[in-house]
Amino acid sequence: MRGLGLALLACAILAAPAMAASAPKAAGKPARTPAALPPGVQGPAEAPGKTPPAPVKTPAIQIVWRQDLDAAQKEAAQAGRIVLIFFHADWSQPCRLMDRGTFANPAIAQFVLRNFIPIKVDDSRETSPVSTKYQVRLYPTLLFLGPGGEPLHVVPGPRPPAELYPILQQVEALPRLVEAQRNTPDDREANFNLGNALAILNQMKRGEPYLKRAAQLAPNNENGRLSQARLLLAVVPLEDGDSALVLRNIDQWLREFKSAPESPVAVFYQGTILFQDGKLREARVYFEQLRKEFPKHPKAYDADKAIEAIDARLRLMEQAKKAPPEAPPKPPAKQSPVPPEG
Repeated sequence: MRGLGLALLACAILAAPAMAASAPKAAGKPARTPAALPPGVQGPAEAPGKTPPAPVKTPAIQIVWRQDLDAAQKEAAQAGRIVLIFFHADWSQPCRLMDRGTFANPAIAQFVLRNFIPIKVDDSRETSPVSTKYQVRLYPTLLFLGPGGEPLHVVPGPRPPAELYPILQQVEALPRLVEAQRNTPDDREANFNLGNALAILNQMKRGEPYLKRAAQLAPNNENGRLSQARLLLAVVPLEDGDSALVLRNIDQWLREFKSAPESPVAVFYQGTILFQDGKLREARVYFEQLRKEFPKHPKAYDADKAIEAIDARLRLMEQAKKAPPEAPPKPPAKQSPVPPEG
């Protein structure tokens, strides 16, 4: 399937994230991340080169982090590049893992150096004015600013190299896609490419108008854009957490585009949403359907792994039900009153 993949990562079902974000030490309300697709759902489309190239034994490539945002923005404007801000705190273990792991990865470091103006904002001792300006309350956080200073995308929490690499690719391409759509607002491909890129970055609502326009410009499903755009539009309510509406939307999409090449992905998406809602047996039905109806599709392999994970979890739940309940703690022994002396 070209141009669309609904990159629902199987690792969301098979394993928990390896790193967790750190909230600031200061007292107050807990840090909250912006509304987004459920954990592990990278977005409804696959980015090219979604994993970084395997590291090779070469001299270490180090990112030279700027410290001054104003100077970085001037440099970005002159070079036509995007500013990458890394909000960091020494007391945050995920920040240290990003610093020493993800950003030390040769492919990541090289891509950042070639395409971005990187700046590190250190909030180890106190919240910086830059963090206050952009309301950063989670460490680490990555913020991308366009050459004109406009916010493009935010990545709250840590990311391993294989997850960050496609995000960097999509963000780097975003200004060109925005410009292309602005110059040709009635071009089908320009609208779809921008909406699709925003979907990859989980900016579903922001991409919605471009996907709607792309669908309007493909009344006969030219280049598959009508079915692809409509499938992406079906999952927009997921950004607000309305999974029930998304499932109804996908059911409607499958009735209209049953023979579309994206059908296996749509079924996989249904199973994934139900899994993330804790409806394991219902999710299993969809994964079984995918495996039987589309055995040669790449998502059939993911469905196999999902079924294995569901069955393992169901077995654990059954074992927990059969386990004898823990005996309640014995009340303390009553002590006889001590008679008064004399």
